[in-house]
Amino acid sequence: MTDHYVNMRRPQDRGYTAEILGCPVIDDCGHTEKYFVTKEVDYQTFKHVDIAGEIYHADYLVNLSHLKGHGSCGFGGAVKNLGMGCVTDRTRQEIHGLFGGLEWDKEKCTHCDACIKSCNHDANSFNDDGDYQILDHNCTLCHHCDIVCPNGAIKITDSKFYDFQHGMALCASTILEEFGDNAYHINVLTNITATCDCWGMSTPPIVPDIGILASRDVVAIEQASLDAVKVEDFIPQGAPGGKLIGNTGHLFERLHCIDPFVLLEALEKLNAGSRQYNLVEIM
Repeated sequence: MTDHYVNMRRPQDRGYTAEILGCPVIDDCGHTEKYFVTKEVDYQTFKHVDIAGEIYHADYLVNLSHLKGHGSCGFGGAVKNLGMGCVTDRTRQEIHGLFGGLEWDKEKCTHCDACIKSCNHDANSFNDDGDYQILDHNCTLCHHCDIVCPNGAIKITDSKFYDFQHGMALCASTILEEFGDNAYHINVLTNITATCDCWGMSTPPIVPDIGILASRDVVAIEQASLDAVKVEDFIPQGAPGGKLIGNTGHLFERLHCIDPFVLLEALEKLNAGSRQYNLVEIM
């Protein structure tokens, strides 16, 4: 099993130990994140798919993912696990950069430090003059800081979820090209939350537990997963403020105002799979 920044993220604190998994958890890009293979792409400012070395040189890929909501692409599942979990910080930064940059408003800032505490990459701080500063080398533009800011002092300069989703699709499809038929995807549809696991916390689920889906087709499994999450099953306690923002579209779209199907349309156009599927239930 792989993760990135194993020493810093401490997967063992979240139950991912060799004793439980039956295998060790290793740094997919090596301890210094210098073990990767670059595939060049050309989509706006997204130029490099740095595939983690441990992923690239594996004989077979088992993509185990937890389905949940996501503030940038509507939802996170098998594709996000590939596009964000199997690459370097440079690739993550280039993909997030498609969504938009960050802007700080000094007048609105109260220096509550919520933005600092929310950053998983030690990429932001306040200097001696109290000005907010970002360390570009560390920042992946994940936008955790602007999401948690209670005063709107940090904001995205140009929200372009369509471009973000297309970048994510291109990254995932580029990785899957290396495996051909030697890839298998498993999506866990339990404790489905409104926000992503990358926050390092959990909240009440937004729908009842559904089960586990599996497929060799990454597009089909994402489509089937989205189809299984229904608005009529919505649990208000799981949403911020206990209510939905949007009035139409998929449940994830009503939570984040982002159409999750744009990602699947982009993947289909890249010949990464098909949105058509047959669901076989195993009891």
